[in-house]
Amino acid sequence: MTSSTDLVAVVMAGGSGTRFWPLSRAARPKQLLPFAGGRSLLAATVERLAPLVGSDRTLIVTNATVAEAVRADLPDLPGDAILAEPVGRDTAPCIGWVAWRLAQTHPDAVMVVLPADHVIPDGAALCRALTDAAAIARSTGGLVTLGLAPTRPETGYGYLELGDEAIVATAHTARRVRRFVEKPDQAHAVAYLAAGNYRWNSGMFAWTVAAIVAAIRRHLPELAAGLDELALLTSHVGEAAALAEVYPRLHRTSIDFGVMEHAAEVWAVPVGFAWSDVGSWLGLEEVLGDAGSDVRIGDVLALDSCRSILVSDGPLLAAVGVEDLVVVATADAVLVLPKSQSQRVREIVERLRAEGRTGLL
Repeated sequence: MTSSTDLVAVVMAGGSGTRFWPLSRAARPKQLLPFAGGRSLLAATVERLAPLVGSDRTLIVTNATVAEAVRADLPDLPGDAILAEPVGRDTAPCIGWVAWRLAQTHPDAVMVVLPADHVIPDGAALCRALTDAAAIARSTGGLVTLGLAPTRPETGYGYLELGDEAIVATAHTARRVRRFVEKPDQAHAVAYLAAGNYRWNSGMFAWTVAAIVAAIRRHLPELAAGLDELALLTSHVGEAAALAEVYPRLHRTSIDFGVMEHAAEVWAVPVGFAWSDVGSWLGLEEVLGDAGSDVRIGDVLALDSCRSILVSDGPLLAAVGVEDLVVVATADAVLVLPKSQSQRVREIVERLRAEGRTGLL
């Protein structure tokens, strides 16, 4: 049975959160926003993991531009727990970098890997699932993910198709993953929900250090070569200089596309706890709103408004008689759009970047 002393938690906190513009900026991305009862999503993630793994075995991987803000947000973590990427290279290089480091310091560890920006109200259920996932990773030598029970025919998430082969752990029965499915159209999403053997791909994982290093070597040899170079150069010039030299050249890809979709020994621990990736302003309503009511954050005065998301980061936001809108006010920008078009915030960010208005990003 895997014990907490075997575990190292790796929290990926490098995203930019462009769909939460104008509140989310390069200097304060989504994971640092106070969307978890006044705490940041990142701080809430670390707090959920505390009963499972101590602060001395918790690592945060983030972007160098926000590393100091992350340190300030997590004052109880040791300074060397914050690992700063000089540039973002997606999840495979992020995970690979940590795995190569752990191969030198904790080669027998099991890594549990999570995004920083999920909302999971039942932290105890998450820890039980990760404990079982880690035990399965240890016993099989495979790659283990958590499969979320779908609650609707969602087209914005990837899916896992589960096979019949099963492994019983303490509180969960893991199933072999038959295949990974990219974000489906509506008809396929409805079919997956009805089939009963599909789960949402959570982006939460467990594996031994040795297993993920071997998987990256097999399926992403170019990335593995770059990580070998990074490790060798670190031994000569130090990690900061080696990162600056090598990391920007690492092959950019996600761990799902680069490794998980190709690996043979992949298992899923099906879980049923409430979860949200808070992927847009509309997603905020899932975790903070009540049916028919507004979500209101900051200095908001609303009269006769309903089902709206009203957020102020400073100025008074006054709304009268609005329905089904997103309105976000900051010191230098105001966003207004129907909730049904909340995914289009990225288009605003892209337009600002194209016009060179980087001060607003």
